[in-house]
Amino acid sequence: MIDSPREVCKVTAIVLKGTAADIMEALTAEGIFSFHLSAGRGVLLHDRKGLFGLGAGSYLSDDPVEIFTFLVPLDMEEYILDFIMHKGSLDVPGRGSVHGERVELVRAHDLCHENKAEFSKPEHTYRRDSEVQGICCIVQRGEGEVLARAALDIGVCVPTITFGTGTGIRDKLGLLRITIPAEKDIVSLVADNQDAEDVLNLLINKGKLDHPGKGFIYQYPMTQSHTNKKMTRGTPKHAASMEQIISAIDQYHGSTIWRRRSGGLPEEDVDRKYLTDLTDLVLMCNEGWSERLVTAAMSVGAAGATITKQKHICPADKDHRKISPARECCSMIVSAEQIPAILTVLTENDAFGDDAHGLVLARSAPKACTYLSR
Repeated sequence: MIDSPREVCKVTAIVLKGTAADIMEALTAEGIFSFHLSAGRGVLLHDRKGLFGLGAGSYLSDDPVEIFTFLVPLDMEEYILDFIMHKGSLDVPGRGSVHGERVELVRAHDLCHENKAEFSKPEHTYRRDSEVQGICCIVQRGEGEVLARAALDIGVCVPTITFGTGTGIRDKLGLLRITIPAEKDIVSLVADNQDAEDVLNLLINKGKLDHPGKGFIYQYPMTQSHTNKKMTRGTPKHAASMEQIISAIDQYHGSTIWRRRSGGLPEEDVDRKYLTDLTDLVLMCNEGWSERLVTAAMSVGAAGATITKQKHICPADKDHRKISPARECCSMIVSAEQIPAILTVLTENDAFGDDAHGLVLARSAPKACTYLSR
């Protein structure tokens, strides 16, 4: 069992459906071979043209996407992100996004470590944003599009919606429990550091996330990110698309600071209560183990978890093939003081044994919001 915490890089790529396999195959040829894959949808604005201009506007449109994640040593991040951008042509607007995060590998089964390949330096290098924050919103199924539309309307990036199941929080809401379904929409997006606070507050207001039973939202840091800027779909009207113009200006300025739009976003609600200095404790385990392990974590203070389904991908000739292809990812927002007790009960419940093949990652969640009783 790996029980000496260390920092690693978590890479997340969000690409059009059908393209993940080719990128993962190219990575495998370079020695990166253990991935977790899930499905989602990228939300876009689709321009509507009415007769003689009547009824013109926009509506939401989906692109099926594949999301794959994997761990590598910190010093491989630059090479890996460039490699994925090249193989997936992610510099072309609309092809997808890729992000790097510095996370702590807290405890894991011996097979669930970072990919330690001798990765060759890619021929192509790309500009990415290094002053960005990730924002994750967990809301009731069907409510994710409200938040996605809000992000698109202010031009943040293409949001991604995935599906999950909530556990724990509903049980603490008394009679509200019968009206709050366990099925969840998980909306993920990226914002510049300068705009992250304002985007967070906009989404809280749009989703009423500080009201009982409406959801949970939190920020987390990223080290580097290339985001999909093709937020609209429609017939081109000019020689260059707006996404191409934005990319060109980004390269000219060398950053995205010129795009800051905080002046047009709502200011922070001074009466709103926020949760601060939390940790997103992510437990990954074989399918069928999440309920038992989350229940154990809740017994020592965890408020609950959001659980998503994933598929483990690796070559047939690797020992990692012993890990079940059906995996579950459990995200628990906790305080730093709760982590030792949670790790203890997870270990006592065989989370890191040969049956569960558990893995625990920790990343900072500096600011969060949900309903807090007064």
